[in-house]
Amino acid sequence: LRTNEKIMLKSEWWSLSPSSAWIKKKEYTEEGSRKVWKLEKSKDPLLGRELPYWPNYGLPGASNCGNSEEILEEHILVNGSSVRTRFPPEPNGYLHIGHAKSMNMNFSLAFAKLGFVQNPETIFRYDDTNPEKETEEFVQSLRYDVEWMGWSPFQVSHTSDYFDVLYALALKLIDADKAYVCDQSAAEIEACRKVAKARLAIKALSAEKKEISSALRAEAKLDDPDADKSPYRKIRSVAQNRKLFQLMRAGAYDEGSRTLRLKMMNKGDGNLNMMDQVAYRIKFKPHPHVGDTWCIYPTYDYTHCVIDALEHVDYSICTLEFETRRESYYWVLDALDIYRPKVFEMSRLNLTYTVLSKRKLTKLVDSKRVRGWDDPRMPTISGMRRRGFSAKAINAFCTDIGVTRNENHVEYERLEHFVRLDLEATAKRRLAVKQPLRVHLTNFNDKFANTMVKSFNAPEFPGSPNDNHYQVNLTPTVYIDSNDFQAKEVDDFFGLTIGKVVRLRHCVNIRCDSITRTEKNAAPILNCTIVDDVLDPKGKIHWLSEADITACEFRDYDHLFKTTKIDDDDWENQLNPNSEKVFFGFVHKSMLNAKPLESVQFERLGYYVVDSKDSTPEALVFNRTLDLRSTKTVDLTKKKERSRKDEQEALRLKKESLKSISPTDMFKVLDEYKALYSAFDNDGLPTHDANGEPLAKSAIKKLKKDQAKQKKLYDAFLASSSAT
Repeated sequence: LRTNEKIMLKSEWWSLSPSSAWIKKKEYTEEGSRKVWKLEKSKDPLLGRELPYWPNYGLPGASNCGNSEEILEEHILVNGSSVRTRFPPEPNGYLHIGHAKSMNMNFSLAFAKLGFVQNPETIFRYDDTNPEKETEEFVQSLRYDVEWMGWSPFQVSHTSDYFDVLYALALKLIDADKAYVCDQSAAEIEACRKVAKARLAIKALSAEKKEISSALRAEAKLDDPDADKSPYRKIRSVAQNRKLFQLMRAGAYDEGSRTLRLKMMNKGDGNLNMMDQVAYRIKFKPHPHVGDTWCIYPTYDYTHCVIDALEHVDYSICTLEFETRRESYYWVLDALDIYRPKVFEMSRLNLTYTVLSKRKLTKLVDSKRVRGWDDPRMPTISGMRRRGFSAKAINAFCTDIGVTRNENHVEYERLEHFVRLDLEATAKRRLAVKQPLRVHLTNFNDKFANTMVKSFNAPEFPGSPNDNHYQVNLTPTVYIDSNDFQAKEVDDFFGLTIGKVVRLRHCVNIRCDSITRTEKNAAPILNCTIVDDVLDPKGKIHWLSEADITACEFRDYDHLFKTTKIDDDDWENQLNPNSEKVFFGFVHKSMLNAKPLESVQFERLGYYVVDSKDSTPEALVFNRTLDLRSTKTVDLTKKKERSRKDEQEALRLKKESLKSISPTDMFKVLDEYKALYSAFDNDGLPTHDANGEPLAKSAIKKLKKDQAKQKKLYDAFLASSSAT
């Protein structure tokens, strides 16, 4: 690339970049971006691993991430007093709780970690490079969720808006002999990768002086040095590659017949993500944002680093699975010699009872196992919103768990804790009956002469300075919940039984005298008397009278999965068949005025929310958000994460304790397995679960992997024992 193109704002292609409309040089300042890039390496909380070929690698002081002084100074001048991050989801599904953590990091926590940022800026970017899976529905859902979560982007951009400049830069890579047109199929590319993997395995075995099998040698094709590379890497000239790429752009070739690949394989460091990544592929699909303008589309690996540079972000923050792509990220920017942002990887959010894989969530929706992306059981932001979770509670949870580079599982109850805190303060109280049982008050007329309705006041926020009340009306016929009645006395049951007195909340005491049964299998009618001789009975039950009831549907939700940690291979069999239960009952008539997504605490039943999709004034629907009390104590004081050193020591100790266990015995003696299985094969591999049911093939496959790992430990233990 020519020297005068090293400064981006002066390059001939800069005007093609949409960011050129809002990125301008600013007045000199020691704050903001300049201060970020002067941070000592050890004091920058968002500086990830450095690359060894950077000029100041291993030296004290600030990291320049491979930027020249001129490039870095230009970046600092265009950002001025600002520090910039970006949030770049792909519109091929709905945002979920993991994205909420990323938003919290990129819009808030990253700047809090730095501690000195006066002008934080976050770009909300639609990473829309794949027209096959992206839809306008997803685009709109992303926009709404970001806004609903309370975040205000500095700029909103689309990767597809950068297609012109990305194409121009791809031509420059071709001209610099750093990219080539490849005719290999996906299967042929994968075959090359297989060869590369075999060669890496041989390299590792050789370093450990271990035996190399003939099969592995054959797979590595050692007699052909270029077997791991595309044959089209060398045979075409720069001019030929440029012409072919332009013809790809013009639609001259069939879909899937050709790709543009980057010449990355030059370091031999074993990173398979450096195997000449595909930068462009042919797809005759209209794009939801830019229409049918293009028939070639760039890949994520090519676009996200370039657009980070074009939008001059200071910190490119992503999750740990992208750490191996750090080299390719900087390879592209080095090849173009444009600004290189800092890159930081954090661990993904792993939440118990939950899957966050977009592939799995898509399958749940497509197979109709849930009511859609916004099903209240889904971990999507729209699903949590429909369930009654507020943005305030979700953000509080994300701030509380923070970020770490250590993989960990966060208890779902921790999220519920912040939701419950929010609802305790904001959800008004109302009476409701989920499974109605009719009660006839036989002495109502004697107690309340000359009236068929007696009114009482019930507090909306008990114990609060807010003195708001709503009216409940007692009539000769009321309804209680069937769970609050037992025909015979039962220990520790405080509900209604024959001869027992309970209190109707906010109202009067009643005693059950008899039961009237009408038709066979029909619910009985309880004949009760209003009594005054018991001042404060232990049992206090919820109720509604005929004057106050309006019919509704209750949808009670539980975890979507039965187990805390979901098995990748067997996840569909771990779905909870009872994750949704539907009841038809009554709510207080004042709820007819409730708005969609309005939360309420139905006394003794739980926190509920008016369903935003199915509820109407004629047919009310309420989704249960949470029980009134957590079934599990959440320890908010416990340390959220352990240092990497602690994690490594814990892993070492675990391996030490396991190494003497034979793989044949492991499933019978180890605590994590021994209660789970009832039958085993000759190798000690479980074949039936604890109930005697045969195990699924996917479950056995996973257990075989666990046994293979244990065999390695055990063999090493035997070898060391015999040596001593």
